[in-house]
Amino acid sequence: MKKVLFFIAIFCAVLFGAKAQNTDATISKNDIIYWVGSGDDSVIFVLNIDTTSLAWGYHFDANNEPTVEDMIADIDAADPRLAYTISWETYEYTFYYVNHPLKLMADEFRFKVNGVLASVLEDFEDYDLADNMIVVVSTSASDTWITPIVPVTVATMPVDATISAEDILYWVGEGSNEAVIAINWGVPDTALAWGLRFNDNLTVTTALQALVAAESRLSTNSAMSTFDYTDGNVNLTFQSTSGNYMQFILNGNPQAGLSSAVTDGAFLKVGESAYGIGYDSTAFGGSWYPMGVVWPTPIHPVMAPDTTAIPEEATIAFSDILYWVGEGTNEAVMAVNWADTALAWGYRWNGTATVADMMTDIAAADPRFSYTVNGYLDDILFVVAEGDTLRKVPFSYWESKNNGVSDAGMGQTLVNGDFEKWAEPAAGVVVDSTYDETYNYWWYTYVYPMAITPVSIPTSHDGINNHETTRIIAYPNPCTENIRVQTSVNEEVVVYNLQGAVIMSTVAQGEITTLDVNNLPSGVYFVKSGSKTAKIVKR
Repeated sequence: MKKVLFFIAIFCAVLFGAKAQNTDATISKNDIIYWVGSGDDSVIFVLNIDTTSLAWGYHFDANNEPTVEDMIADIDAADPRLAYTISWETYEYTFYYVNHPLKLMADEFRFKVNGVLASVLEDFEDYDLADNMIVVVSTSASDTWITPIVPVTVATMPVDATISAEDILYWVGEGSNEAVIAINWGVPDTALAWGLRFNDNLTVTTALQALVAAESRLSTNSAMSTFDYTDGNVNLTFQSTSGNYMQFILNGNPQAGLSSAVTDGAFLKVGESAYGIGYDSTAFGGSWYPMGVVWPTPIHPVMAPDTTAIPEEATIAFSDILYWVGEGTNEAVMAVNWADTALAWGYRWNGTATVADMMTDIAAADPRFSYTVNGYLDDILFVVAEGDTLRKVPFSYWESKNNGVSDAGMGQTLVNGDFEKWAEPAAGVVVDSTYDETYNYWWYTYVYPMAITPVSIPTSHDGINNHETTRIIAYPNPCTENIRVQTSVNEEVVVYNLQGAVIMSTVAQGEITTLDVNNLPSGVYFVKSGSKTAKIVKR
């Protein structure tokens, strides 16, 4: 009898000792907020993610013999914030809740039923549910899970902004069918909408193509993975960020593909996933993506373009030119449009001439004008007054136009009557955009409406080092291989670039010093001998 009592005491000590050591966090049914399923029986499902434990309630009918796998699948289907997949090839379980990914491998995942660890060999799909169970899933290495359990609130779907056909201001196309198309950009967070009329059957692809073809302010690429909207200086374009892509929603269906049919009354919405609210995430290609994205940003109807407001390219009449350079029967005008100033010269020539020839000859004749070439046209300079030089905005570039159309730049061949303009985009207004598939880049079309001022004939007080008393004779100018400089014996002869750096130097041996400039890049330089300076142009 004493032995029996002794073993009972030992058993109770072990039992109560085990219970004392089991300090798992728990939660009661009364605390559960979000219940899924129906039936007289119920269990609590707890998912331990990092330092957070989340809990759902699950109702079921025990006669249907549901398993843990069935419960998880039902909660996944009901709660758009939770995603769950299993790969039978790798035997990998994956849970995802909002922004908390958790992977449970077959040899790592652990789950408890009523505080007791279940065997890893007894997987979710084989473990039958029973009334009043608490099922906890975790990757914790510990056998005791003390993370406080938080009841999940009732899932609510985010509300996607929409717009009715009656509110559309700008309709494109013709036909008896109508569809509304909205595009939601991320930065700035802007949503715009158009109306599309059509007769033939359309897909998402052909509907968007029809809109882009009719709307000059809107552009896309062949894959429709980026959209660009340009209206004057307002520019909305796809923001390339990690995991960002264009999502297409047709009549509320986030799984609509580009081949989905667009019918009368359709509402098609396109938006950047990174700037929407994702829900019902799923795994794809090793990464998580939202099955659906909604954008609550209010949608603004686009107004029809004001064609009268489109600026025109500024030009200048040949009769207004004050300063002509060169001789010949052919005439062209060259304008340079800096960010806040536009100036023009006239150029005359015989035979064949390029834009490079024209610029070289103007630079040789006008001491105020110069340019730099660094494999491409780097900058164009004009000295307004001492210490005041026109130059392009830092990090900008030059666009070349021939009679209002982008041309070959320095290599463009001139024709009698040409109007050639160099301009930097800071002075322009964007009127269109085109996506370059090769370079994955948007190209913008600019118009430069700034009024052009004809350059006056230079005087002895214009430009740098233009006073007759300080000039030396240097020829030929422009030069190609050699230049001869009038010097005095033993004088140092120095060649500088426009940045003031010494390019070459020598000591004069006589009244004429010959310099070999064959290896110098094309551009404008200064030659100094004693106190005298000359500007030379190297072709």
